[in-house]
Amino acid sequence: MCLNGGAMSDKTETRTILSKVAEQFDGAVPNVYRTLAQHPAALDAFVQVENILEHRGNLAAAEQALVALEVAVTNGCRYCQGVFAHEARNSSVASHCVERMLAGELPLDPRFRVLVEATRRVLETRGHLGRAEMLLFRDRGVSLEDLLEITTIIAAYTLATYANNLSNTRVDPEFR
Repeated sequence: MCLNGGAMSDKTETRTILSKVAEQFDGAVPNVYRTLAQHPAALDAFVQVENILEHRGNLAAAEQALVALEVAVTNGCRYCQGVFAHEARNSSVASHCVERMLAGELPLDPRFRVLVEATRRVLETRGHLGRAEMLLFRDRGVSLEDLLEITTIIAAYTLATYANNLSNTRVDPEFR
């Protein structure tokens, strides 16, 4: 067994992933990716799930950003709160909506509100929603498919928020 070969492969793969990330951010690598790069599998998994959500997710970018913001608020991650407040605003979410969420309140917009309520319930119950609650969400426009996407967002950004909290990742200036 050659351990060095694997380590070199991981380093090369990490550099390749970070290079692709930099292309998406005008040549800069946001600090969350640098934090996750401390473990190549964590970085790779995170980038892959982000890419899948961006290209194959059914929720709109604004909706995904608000779900991710709720994960960041729930997990107390200042870094991700800054990132997803920024992303939500860039996706045309009103500033008052973002501020309400950062304060732990629900958005006033009915669609955003039900998505954040669903996110909170999935987080609180660890996915153990009862049949009646599932039907209630469905009746309010959140399908099982939406709940599974919300769960995927929770998984991706739980990885990011926990990594940032563990490493006390510095918030990039553009996300402050």
